[in-house]
Amino acid sequence: MYSTLRYTLESNGTTYENDSINASLLVELISNLELQEFVVLVPSELVEGSMYMQAAALEEPGQMVAEIRLQEGEDSFRHYSCRTTDTTGIIQWFVDYWGKQQLPQLESWQDITHEFD
Repeated sequence: MYSTLRYTLESNGTTYENDSINASLLVELISNLELQEFVVLVPSELVEGSMYMQAAALEEPGQMVAEIRLQEGEDSFRHYSCRTTDTTGIIQWFVDYWGKQQLPQLESWQDITHEFD
């Protein structure tokens, strides 16, 4: 299904191409996020309808946010956000997205699409 799928990982001005991405790199980058820093994982084709997954550190100590954008039709999208202190959970979402082409369970995530209108 995803035989030609490749990923690009961007983090604070550095871009990692598909062959440089591994679980250790995801753990390192996400575990060490500081305020105003981010990690964005972009597949070469939609993964279960998603265009990318990203994570960032928030102002509150220990708080992070993960976001995912799903394509909806040709010209629209849905954008979901999850704030958490569970860095391990965010890492697992990224590893599953990259390694298994699997999205997190979005039922508990907040739909923030309206913030992009």
